[in-house]
Amino acid sequence: MKYLGIIAALLTAMLVLTVPVYAQDGERKPLYAADINEGSYDIAVESSSSMFRVVECRLTVSDDEMTAVMTLSGKGYSMLFMGTGEEALSANDSSFIPFAENSEGQYTYTVPVPALNATVKCAAWSIKREQWYDRDLVFLSDSLPDGAVKNSSGIIFIVIAVITALMICAAVVITVKRKKKNDE
Repeated sequence: MKYLGIIAALLTAMLVLTVPVYAQDGERKPLYAADINEGSYDIAVESSSSMFRVVECRLTVSDDEMTAVMTLSGKGYSMLFMGTGEEALSANDSSFIPFAENSEGQYTYTVPVPALNATVKCAAWSIKREQWYDRDLVFLSDSLPDGAVKNSSGIIFIVIAVITALMICAAVVITVKRKKKNDE
């Protein structure tokens, strides 16, 4: 009977270890290019500003790197900088990301994505006000389609193998103890 508690604890640990997207505190866990299967996926993006609304975003994962083509709701920004506005003031012009118009005339920007579920600093250059505005972006992994995030089956296999080995050891110990008790 006392071994049932051990088995229950081990099964609970297995479940906790195999949750791929959420950290122990319930927050989203950052996912990197190595965690995502190569390909292109629609993805949702949270923005810290309603004036910088991403209406469509396409994430591409290739060669352990991620980029995203973000489509904004408006045409107020001529370029982006991945970092803060203060950093953009002293940055080289080659680090600025200009807009491109898509077939519907919307402004799109192709940006590097260091990690999903993590805050990415982005400064946007206002055409009208001629100044940088700081924005925080979060590319949300839970908006990816099934199969985009790499399977954690390797971890699951190891955990199941360890639990199975422990259960076999427990069964052997119980059998040996019972046999000794019966022999006395």
